[in-house]
Amino acid sequence: MFVGCGCVLQSKKVCLRTVRESDLELIYKLMTDVSEKGEYWLIDIPAEPAFRRGFAERGFWHDNFGRLLMVDQEQAGRIIGEIIYYRNADYRAGYEVGYQIFKREDRGKGYMSEALALFSSFLFESKPIPRLQLTVIAGNEASRKVAEKCGYRYEGTLRKAAFHAGKYVDLELFGLLREDCPPLQLAE
Repeated sequence: MFVGCGCVLQSKKVCLRTVRESDLELIYKLMTDVSEKGEYWLIDIPAEPAFRRGFAERGFWHDNFGRLLMVDQEQAGRIIGEIIYYRNADYRAGYEVGYQIFKREDRGKGYMSEALALFSSFLFESKPIPRLQLTVIAGNEASRKVAEKCGYRYEGTLRKAAFHAGKYVDLELFGLLREDCPPLQLAE
């Protein structure tokens, strides 16, 4: 737990902030706890030296990748998840967004909808991009609802695009255009 979260962006329930060196051990533990991932998480466990190197080199924030921690506003900055952006192909305009809540007990409480809306608006106001996109494993209704609540529109299905739980699964692609995203409004 962290006292005083040092918000970069905040809404009613969540604060989004950069990663600190003192966070690394806890974040790595939360990111790699497979028992908390849930049935739709594409399990990707980064090597710890590479994870730490990513922080040491650029603090998890540069032109083609950024990671912010999501902390609970009401519980002294308790880390509940992360939200990232990345360029998944040089020829694509915009970024892909990914997110996760680390523990099952924190899911379904509206944290992610607030975080995604805030993060999307921030990216459009700070980057010269025309669009953002995200993918959801077909059948993951909770994540689909988060995307739709934040203005992302279904754009199609990428058939058998990911390997999950021993088989190839479809990914649903959602996109948000700059002109469809509300302006950045920070909570007071």
